Amino acid sequence: MALAARNERAAVVRARMHGGGAADARAMVKRTTPLASAPSARLAVVPRRKRTARLIAAASVVVFGLMLGAAAFQTQIARRQLTLDTLDRDIRKGRDQYDVLRRERAELRSPGRLSEQAAALGMGPAKQTNFVSVAPEEVAIVQRTGAASMQHSVTPIQQEFEQYAKVKQQALVAP
Repeated sequence: MALAARNERAAVVRARMHGGGAADARAMVKRTTPLASAPSARLAVVPRRKRTARLIAAASVVVFGLMLGAAAFQTQIARRQLTLDTLDRDIRKGRDQYDVLRRERAELRSPGRLSEQAAALGMGPAKQTNFVSVAPEEVAIVQRTGAASMQHSVTPIQQEFEQYAKVKQQALVAP
């Protein structure tokens, strides 16, 4: 019985056909027979191309260039930082000098010091204040002569030093 079922199933398998139509139909083959093998060519191991060595060399050149560029960039940053530090130091010194000069100026202009210096020169506080009135004609004459514009002109530094020397000479001679 098992043999009969097997033969029946083998007959069904042999009767199967590829494709649905009768024109294209071809029988399905259950087993294939091995093809006769043609003599194959003898294979030999070929040495690999040195592509990896070239790739590593190119990558090394690129990395070296990037590192060199980074070092140059860091050098520029360090040089500019030194320049900034120098400028900051100069600014700090200038501010300190400015503060010193402001303190000296405040000391020289202080009312206590001015009254001491005035007393040393023989001056005293005013007892009475008088106002002088100027006639408009005199103001007009002064304006026409240009004497008013002389007040706003700048005197050369040498002339200022000469005036200072004259005042000092008179101060030393005065009682």
